Amino acid sequence: MSEAANTGVILVVDDDPTTRALARAAIETAGFEVVEAEHGQQAIDVALATRPDCLLLDVEMPHVDGIEVCRTMRRTKGLFDTPIIMLTASEDDESVRLAYESGATDFVAKPINWSLLGHRVRYITRASRVSQGLRLSESKNRAFLKVIPDSMLVVDSAGLLNTYHRGKDNNSLFDDRIEIGASVLDALPKTLASVWQQLIADVLKTGQTHRRENRIKRNGRTSYFETRMVPYTANSVLIILRDVSRQKHTDAKVRKLAFFDTLTGLPNRQSFLMQVSEAIRSMEEQEARLSILYIDLDDFKRINDSLGHSVGDALLQKISKRLENCVRRDDHVARYGRGGSQLHVARLGGDEFTVILRELESHDEAATVAERISEALKMPIQHLGQQFVITPSIGIATYPEDGDNIETLLKNADTAMHHAKSAGRNRVSHFSGTMSVRSLERFDLEDSLRRAVDNGDLELHYQPKLNIATGQVVGVEALLRWTHPDRGPVSPAKFIPIAEESGLIMTLSSWVLDTACEQLAVWQKDSLHGITIAINLSAAQFSQEDIDTRIIDAVQQRNLPLSMLELELTEGTLMKDAAATVTTLKRLTEAGFHIAVDDFGTGYSSLSYLQKFPLSALKIDRSFVQGIETAHGSSSICNAIVALAHGLGMKVIAEGVETKQQFEYLRSIGCEEIQGYLFAKPMPATNVREFLQRQPKSIRALGASGV
Repeated sequence: MSEAANTGVILVVDDDPTTRALARAAIETAGFEVVEAEHGQQAIDVALATRPDCLLLDVEMPHVDGIEVCRTMRRTKGLFDTPIIMLTASEDDESVRLAYESGATDFVAKPINWSLLGHRVRYITRASRVSQGLRLSESKNRAFLKVIPDSMLVVDSAGLLNTYHRGKDNNSLFDDRIEIGASVLDALPKTLASVWQQLIADVLKTGQTHRRENRIKRNGRTSYFETRMVPYTANSVLIILRDVSRQKHTDAKVRKLAFFDTLTGLPNRQSFLMQVSEAIRSMEEQEARLSILYIDLDDFKRINDSLGHSVGDALLQKISKRLENCVRRDDHVARYGRGGSQLHVARLGGDEFTVILRELESHDEAATVAERISEALKMPIQHLGQQFVITPSIGIATYPEDGDNIETLLKNADTAMHHAKSAGRNRVSHFSGTMSVRSLERFDLEDSLRRAVDNGDLELHYQPKLNIATGQVVGVEALLRWTHPDRGPVSPAKFIPIAEESGLIMTLSSWVLDTACEQLAVWQKDSLHGITIAINLSAAQFSQEDIDTRIIDAVQQRNLPLSMLELELTEGTLMKDAAATVTTLKRLTEAGFHIAVDDFGTGYSSLSYLQKFPLSALKIDRSFVQGIETAHGSSSICNAIVALAHGLGMKVIAEGVETKQQFEYLRSIGCEEIQGYLFAKPMPATNVREFLQRQPKSIRALGASGV
């Protein structure tokens, strides 16, 4: 507590009040005082008034953005050396580049890990103070060199000691027992003694001052001494000794903060960019190739969302060690300092890593390293009694074929990595020109999706759910559909991730909620009583503080019973903030809603929390249902899910049922409801009434006979 108390003032600048509030809570917990500003101009005024120890500055703000504020700070007297931490999107490489060019000290990628923010601010602030202290100390040392309490010796041309003063609170190369008239050269290690002997001779000959730094290892500890030899008399020199060990160790810590990732100890993005630029210059001279491997861990976000960032961080540390071990010593990689020796990998941020491969003769060499990395990472990782299998998607870009500068190479390696993900993940992909075309197509699809949302071109289809025991339709699930004017039907698996990445998911989620409630009202008016609609709540939608109020209002505005709307959430959404989830779910269930876990078994659920959640049903993911006929493991999983659900007082719904064999098996193990192509495909709302009225006898007979 003493270290964190009164550690300084932090200015938080963000136009989003929620972000400011979360940042304030995290930073005050670390012991700082927090002041706020909501836009760029106000930030400059507050900084001038409060002289903060550090700024936490959002890049994207109206009027005066964070980049301009940073530039202004660097031109303002009294603020130019204040550390500035920029907040930017995790993949916004351009903003990161501009931030550093404008004078940013560091950046934090969004979404922000609030639990680590206070530590990050503390370390950056501490490093800044140390750096400022070092600069001030050096300035004073130059001004008062002759009066500072350093150790001082007067030595003659033979190395004999004429005068010796040991500085106050200062280590020395010599102990206090050294006697006047003794040879100081005999008291030094042989290699250092010969250097001193030559320097003494040079000073006496030239009359010039010599300065040198000596590194001494004694008793297992490395010490650094700054030695100044100044002409004193015709036959003697004044030697001023300063122990700079503390400064050296502090410099190393500051350098580590600036160029190394605090979680894994690996080089960070800034160090990586420096090393790639240096490598490109070297390759230009040698006319050789180099490759960048861009490594992203598949579905790693699910681990953080389900099990928490502490587990995710522990796995990242183990993965980093594994990456280092599986890359050869001659696979040159991003690294800064340490006498030119090199580590094997750099962490760009989050679950993204890079490797630099130099002096390649062919693309096959880069692919060999990438495959070795992939195989190493796929080996199971044990942590806290759990086993994790983590696969990588790896993109490769090669200089000069795929780019002649760092920005282009990194962008193309990233594009190749995303191509590997879209091709099924757990793959290695070389960059090609066609990938850029696909990337443009992705942006075109996003633009088309925005227009579709604005123009109302999306629609809901409804897939009936069958009660196995009675053979009756008991409800439908609302499924979002989009028909592109040129491409035709676009799979939700393709456009939903785009909506999540672009921020459109909130608009889509609200539209689905309102549209489903409107449809329920129509069916009620048409006397289709007893039919419920299940909708999927996105993670972003469920994280809203007033989500229960929004849903209740949407239903009550149509004068509908709350029980007619069923809510489905994925395991990842439930476990993102499990404690808060319990509170929200209780409010929803107490209001009358039924809640199911969608795609159960594909995420990471904590059983201790699962029994605390007031849930109505578990939905078996279609991947397990499809495997019933071919994979023994799938049937065992289905058995386990049914047993778990019944043990917790929940019903079981199976989705993706397409064959009678699947139906029979699910019926035999006690599954209550099914949905799938076996008896009904998703259909427009206009077809649902007709389907219910002419529901084939063969479908109704499923429940009675299992035929």
